[in-house]
Amino acid sequence: MAHAVRVHRDERWVIHQAAAGLALAVIHRDADDDPSMHAPVVSADRRFWLWMAGEAYDGGTLCHVPSVAASRTPAFRRTLLDALLAHGLDALASLDGRYQIVLLDAVSVTVAVASDRFGGMPIFWARSPSGTAFAGGVRDVLMAPGVGRESDPDAIREAVTFGGFRLGGRTNVRSVQRLRGGALLTIAKDVSSRDYWAWPPRRETPRRNDTVSDTIEEAHRLWQRAIAVRLSDAKRPGQTLSGGLDSRAILAEAGATASSWTAVTYGVEGCDDARYAERAASAAGATWIFHPLYRGSSPDWLERRTAFIQETDGLVQLSDLMHCESLSLQTARLDVHLSGYIGDVVCGATYDGVVDTQSLMAKLPYSGVAIGWNWARALQWGADTIAALAPSEAKFAIYEHKLPQAIHPIFQSYAPYMRLRTPFTDYALFDFFAARSRHTRQGLYTAWLARKYAALFGAIPDQRTGLPVTASGAAIAVERLRRGGIRALSSALRAVSLPAPRPRIRSYHDEHRQWAEPSFRERIEGVILRRDSLAAEIFGRAPLTAVVRDWFDRGVGPVQVIGALYTYEAYHRDLAAHLRQAAQLAEEAAPRASVVT
Repeated sequence: MAHAVRVHRDERWVIHQAAAGLALAVIHRDADDDPSMHAPVVSADRRFWLWMAGEAYDGGTLCHVPSVAASRTPAFRRTLLDALLAHGLDALASLDGRYQIVLLDAVSVTVAVASDRFGGMPIFWARSPSGTAFAGGVRDVLMAPGVGRESDPDAIREAVTFGGFRLGGRTNVRSVQRLRGGALLTIAKDVSSRDYWAWPPRRETPRRNDTVSDTIEEAHRLWQRAIAVRLSDAKRPGQTLSGGLDSRAILAEAGATASSWTAVTYGVEGCDDARYAERAASAAGATWIFHPLYRGSSPDWLERRTAFIQETDGLVQLSDLMHCESLSLQTARLDVHLSGYIGDVVCGATYDGVVDTQSLMAKLPYSGVAIGWNWARALQWGADTIAALAPSEAKFAIYEHKLPQAIHPIFQSYAPYMRLRTPFTDYALFDFFAARSRHTRQGLYTAWLARKYAALFGAIPDQRTGLPVTASGAAIAVERLRRGGIRALSSALRAVSLPAPRPRIRSYHDEHRQWAEPSFRERIEGVILRRDSLAAEIFGRAPLTAVVRDWFDRGVGPVQVIGALYTYEAYHRDLAAHLRQAAQLAEEAAPRASVVT
């Protein structure tokens, strides 16, 4: 299992054999680590054994966290074990961090498995006649005895319906599930799961004492603390920097706090993201590095992305695998990566408009392609999902299904290479913004950034509008008209073969044009429509071919549909070979395996 999940040779592990026949492999990136640093802690009566992978930032009401570095030590795990035995596992709801925790009760022969609220370190699990297996990746679960490897047709049905991703805890393998963030998996004679934390309830009325100034001050205090904690042990910190707000908010605070800061931007040369990111990095005094997409050969961009499919368990569709292309560059420069994951969702009003099934479909989004769910089925699923979340707001359906499936796996793929930290998921920061009314949240995020970080937000445009966040609604409307006029003029001039003004490059990627290049199109179609195509069996070869050709020839449907089809096919095509290789490596390494009893 450990060989299957390892993605590069610097990763190490130690296998700990405990009571009741349980053995756990804890994988770590630091080759010089003392294996005992990752050992379980055991209660005085040797009844309870606790493992923890990852790290904690704040103990809330559960226990004290001395520092991020200290949270990775046996001393902290001992404190945590005592606290959990005193307060119960539900008290994990206040332990802010990015972690996986396993608690063994050797007397009742019960194993409890949990991740943090947001599933920052995912847990996958499966049952077989031989028992129950759990791990940090689908591929290592599949190495367990008796776990089936059959593809899940519903995974690709959901993916082509909703932006290229599956729903809930589904993976691409029928037998393997992802454990929800904020949930406990209990393994005894039977296996069950339950939530220890739930999304906050709906809040509609502003607090009487909520003034804009006070709210901004409190938000800023929490943000500064979130950044400081996550930088405390960083030697070479940095980030990926776009032209949007979230990554720039990190740059504004962390760049001013850290002794050095590296910002990596990737995209099409001359795009808005690159231009605005370069300006922001310069204003912050950070080192800025640009990584152009679609460059190079042997391997080319398609080969580079395809190489990450097994590593990401087929859970990141081809378009989103562009985010992995700069990993070698990041690894050489960074030891800690601060990600802007869901900043606009937590602090802004991005999904506040999701109030019913129709608005949920718009934001997932519903693709409408012929091989996906029909509209009635999608609406029924949406209604059932929103009802199940009550009394929480409808927007948390996005948190339950889109974020952990479509967005989080992208940045989780960075974790084997450097320490990944996501300050916008800081528990206190999240709880603060979640407690604001929808009315208070309107404009709060941008007002806070403009007031506290004027140098980075007062004049440098936001990629979404081409104007700074301080621009008025009227100015944004005029800018939209201006851009539309330039596009219309350019089209008219090109139609009569006259020189046209260079259009603004709004998108940082160029997927349709690049994928449609004959050599790349042939290879993408060759995987999706291969002789043993699973999607062809599921949807029918003629309907599948029609969807693929419509996208390439007429631009019908979102790119994520084609990306999901490609990844699904390539994943299952190569999965057996990947697992065989892992088994062979394990057999060769068996005499040298590090086992601690």
